[in-house]
Parts: sequence; C-alpha cells; structure tokens
Amino acid sequence: MIRLAALFCGLLCGTGLMLSGLFQPALLQGFLTPDGPRDLTLGIGLLSVLGAGVLVLALTHRLSRPLLGGQDQALAGAPTGKALLGGVLFGFGWGLSGYFPLAAIVATGLFAPGAAIFLASMLAGMFLHDIGANGGRFRLDRLRSSG
Repeated sequence: MIRLAALFCGLLCGTGLMLSGLFQPALLQGFLTPDGPRDLTLGIGLLSVLGAGVLVLALTHRLSRPLLGGQDQALAGAPTGKALLGGVLFGFGWGLSGYFPLAAIVATGLFAPGAAIFLASMLAGMFLHDIGANGGRFRLDRLRSSG
C-alpha cells in the first residue's frame, strides 16, 4: 500500500511540475534576481506545498503510528549544525543552478542544457557524502526501500 501511495504522490507531483513549468531554471533565477521578471508560478507552487504539508500535519499529528505502516521517522530535537550546513548548501545549489532535484530529473528527460550536469553533480555529491560518512564504504542497503 505504501508503494501505491508513493506512486500516486510521485505522479501527482510530476504532473503538477510539468503543468506549471517549474522545472525551468529561469523561473527561480528570475524570482531571486532583484530586477528579474516576476512570475507568481513559483510562489503559488511553494504556497501549495506549504498548505499541503500543514493539512497533512493537522490530520495526522495525533496518530500513534504511520498511517500506511512502516517506521516513524519523525525528527527529534533541534536541527544539528550538519543539517543546517546541508540546508544552506542545498539552497545555494538550487539558487545558483535554478534546479532542484525533481526539476533536474524532469529537465534532463527533456534534454534541457545543463540539467544533466547538475543532476550528475548532485548524485556525485550524495555518493561522496555517503562514502565519507561510512568510513570509505558505499552502502547499497540505503538504496533499498524498507516499505
């Protein structure tokens, strides 16, 4: 059941991404540039994400276990320095390139210039982090689904 829910959510997100055009780096770069062209699509997309997240949290915050099974992966405590640094690096990568991970996958499939380079660089960074965090070993078990 959890895989069907993940499939549905992925299809919903991908469809929205394609319809809105949010895979185009010009939207983000225009939004971040002081004199850039303004397009409300990005803001509406971000507000939609925020609204959906608030709705899900409001409906599920009293559950004692995950609705579709699996393990509860709630965050505990304040963010660590490592998490904050990761967020800052993610934000700089997103802002400089104009791509976020899902948009890079879509844009690579559409043969957008630079998207494949961004995607390959992001995956290489994730791979190098995993090797460094695991004493020089890459752990394939992290790629397997637990659901």
